[in-house]
Amino acid sequence: MVLGNIDNFKGTGLVAFIDILGFAKEIEEKWDNLEDNPLQKLLSLKEKLPKITNEVFNESDRNSKTKLFPCRVQTISDSIIVSFGFDDPLIHGDLILATMAFLYTISDIWTRAIELGFTVRGAADIGQIFWDSKEIIGPSFLNVYQLEQKYVKTSRILISSSLNKTLAEYFGKGLTRLDENILKMLRKDIDGYIIFNPHSLYSDQNKQDIIGKLQNMQNKSKGLEKEKYTPLLAILTSNDSILKKSELGKY
Repeated sequence: MVLGNIDNFKGTGLVAFIDILGFAKEIEEKWDNLEDNPLQKLLSLKEKLPKITNEVFNESDRNSKTKLFPCRVQTISDSIIVSFGFDDPLIHGDLILATMAFLYTISDIWTRAIELGFTVRGAADIGQIFWDSKEIIGPSFLNVYQLEQKYVKTSRILISSSLNKTLAEYFGKGLTRLDENILKMLRKDIDGYIIFNPHSLYSDQNKQDIIGKLQNMQNKSKGLEKEKYTPLLAILTSNDSILKKSELGKY
């Protein structure tokens, strides 16, 4: 069974707004560069994004008892939007599986961006949303855009109050074997907000490669732009720790 409503949707959904950090400045300063050209790097990133359409699923996928949770990925200039639409009524068990797929998609996008010389910042929410082949509109989309603009000044993905409280409510109803997977992908930041855990961006084999690429980006940036990398690097060079359920729902 395919969930997610990739082509057309109106209802309760997960939405993330992800911005390419520092891309506007690169456009201003490097537009005519033959090497390290920001436009070519962005187009390369867009080509590698994990985009899925309804056409990839066959009839057996749709009729299977196994649920699939594909996330919708679209781009607007140097921004990326990830979304997932829930069936009505929202089933308790679908929430955790969809959130896992949603966070894995964000992780994939962030990792691909780092490979091409970018990092990201953004926010994730759950709420009312509409989309079709051309548009995405709704309170949840406005919320993630405003959160990114107002509260996400460094490279991180912030979890909104609504999504934070929804997850806290879920974990309050009992435990499943999948709960730890979600908690590993979240982290409490220094200012008290719950964020996507950057330690989820690597395997043990490529951790130092990820850190090295980010340090290189920081070294190439100028002035205060360098500080936008500092909290992310501080997390990646410190020990990982699983988010405690008790830390959810505090805002």
